[in-house]
Amino acid sequence: MRISGLVCCAFASAPLAAQFDARLDLSSSTRYVWHGLSRAGGIGLHPSAAAGFRFGAFTLATGLVRHYELDRQGQGTGRVGEDNVWAQGGFDHGRFRFRSGVVRYVFRNPLRNTTELYAVAGATSRYLNPSLEAWWDVGRVHGGFLRATASSPVIGWPLEPYFFLALTGDVGVNLGQAPNPARPNDLANFAGRGVTHAGFGVNLVRRLRHWSGLGSASLELGLNSQLNLDEATRDDGIARRRNLITWFSAGITVLLGGEARVLR
Repeated sequence: MRISGLVCCAFASAPLAAQFDARLDLSSSTRYVWHGLSRAGGIGLHPSAAAGFRFGAFTLATGLVRHYELDRQGQGTGRVGEDNVWAQGGFDHGRFRFRSGVVRYVFRNPLRNTTELYAVAGATSRYLNPSLEAWWDVGRVHGGFLRATASSPVIGWPLEPYFFLALTGDVGVNLGQAPNPARPNDLANFAGRGVTHAGFGVNLVRRLRHWSGLGSASLELGLNSQLNLDEATRDDGIARRRNLITWFSAGITVLLGGEARVLR
């Protein structure tokens, strides 16, 4: 998603009737990071699909993300390490955006399966796009997690070939996903309360193709770094700890319907 790993649809205005949109992503990365945690330290492949409807200012969407581990630094070779299934509703008003939904996490080890509820509030502007995410595990971990993110466009080239360069940043805060003596059977995501990580990245998007009346395809490249401030985010495999990690990602996105039909 990419609400910290899950993929959201892009929607266009449709005041008189429901507007259908779909999105397909195929991305690869040298590390799979979720909520600041390195869930796989090697190369991974992350296909995803999402679809939804807009009804005026309101949106409904659902999607699936799969995480394949392709080298020995992951948990296997070419195997599915994790599936994420999500559904959400949203509301847009001017520059304000709100999304809320549920994510089901399914792992190779079923004892790790869990569910999170989330809400995301954000705003868009010409120079800064901040958002605040609140996550609450209601399955195996229990407890809350906050993530503040922001992106700022650096370069936008409006002529063929279209490309956009942006700086991104995020900070995570654990509110209750550390070990709980009152619930010893619960899993824990983090070692303690407080700030878990601070990240910074550079993201490049280049429009590859536009199909009039149908949609568009884009290439996305990202270079990310993260300062780890919790023992769990520092964990990088058996007996390995890292205070600073860096990873690269690349992907192809196909948007169908909605604003993807409009050449900008």
